[in-house]
Amino acid sequence: MNWLILILLIPAIYFGMASLYQLILALASKTYRNHLQAVVDQKKSWVLVPAYREDAVILYSVSQNLKVLQDHPHWTLAVIADQLKKETIVQLEEMGAEVIPVAFEKSTKVKALNAALASSLSNRGFDLLVILDADNIMDSNFVLEAEKNASRGFRVIQGERLATNTGRPIELLDALSEKANQELLCKGANKLGLSSKLTGSAMVLDFELAQEVMPQLQAVGGFDKEMELWLTSRGEYIHYAPEIQVWDEKVRTHSAFAKQRGRWLESQYTFFKKSIRPAVLGLFSGNVDYFHKSIQLALPPRALAPVGIAVGIMLSGLIGSQFLTGIFLFAFLALTVSYLLVLPSSLWTRHWKTILLSLPGLFLAAFKALTWMKKSKTQFLHTAHQSTES
Repeated sequence: MNWLILILLIPAIYFGMASLYQLILALASKTYRNHLQAVVDQKKSWVLVPAYREDAVILYSVSQNLKVLQDHPHWTLAVIADQLKKETIVQLEEMGAEVIPVAFEKSTKVKALNAALASSLSNRGFDLLVILDADNIMDSNFVLEAEKNASRGFRVIQGERLATNTGRPIELLDALSEKANQELLCKGANKLGLSSKLTGSAMVLDFELAQEVMPQLQAVGGFDKEMELWLTSRGEYIHYAPEIQVWDEKVRTHSAFAKQRGRWLESQYTFFKKSIRPAVLGLFSGNVDYFHKSIQLALPPRALAPVGIAVGIMLSGLIGSQFLTGIFLFAFLALTVSYLLVLPSSLWTRHWKTILLSLPGLFLAAFKALTWMKKSKTQFLHTAHQSTES
């Protein structure tokens, strides 16, 4: 029986520490920090929108984003067209967007962004680079808030992504997961003096810094994680600004959820393995932020953590270990409290039945995500979007 206790002790400590960490971030996210005001300077900015086979959404999103930018002539929007239809490209140009056609044997977001930054269009004295997904629609105050935060001296800024669609249960759960990530890993981390996570879009970067970092990235998927590690390893701070908002489409099916999460998980654990040794060495030289970013990549999948904890509670009870049961129960309690703290109570009270009934399907999709991890190592798994015009 002792050997069973020793075997279960490892996951017990893992889930216990991960849940405690999440609870600390949740509590930190509720603290208040006063931000100093700054004189807002106009920033000549380039908005890049990588679009891989995104004909279904790109015309509408670009039309809406150009409306946001129409009063800001110092902002320019460019679509990086990877396998877009010719008629789509023509319509984009007629709207007033710049189009940068690209073609790769194996397409990735990093390759698309680097192609744009290597083009002659990048040599126009830009101050900021903004990265959006093809479905993203900027809030009407996006430009003002981005320039305000950049004027305060932040060189890397992560904005907030708001859900455009929450009608289906999987869309609602995806939106809740995104909200939890932003409150915990973006806001909570910043309140502790640590860098926010990056989400791959709604990102604002100092242009010269972007030109320096982007050529260093080689990720097939999850380039945001590679960027986080590169930046923090060099002492760059990632600021989270929830007032910089874009509307973002959530996954519409369980299969899309599994495919997307599989891509994320593979990049997460791959970059953890690559970064942990240099991050530990960096810790000895005082780079806590880099170490924190690396350790953060060791967290369990958000949708599978409750399942792992529940299994741990059952097995601990079967072998009669009160000590292990206590650790797993603490992990479950800490996890639950952290979600209650960071997710809007209006969502819980209004949708609690839908959420509970949808959890089994979510857990199954999360398990299926594990099967996509190997494939995503060598192939970019694209998450197709649908028109948001409706």
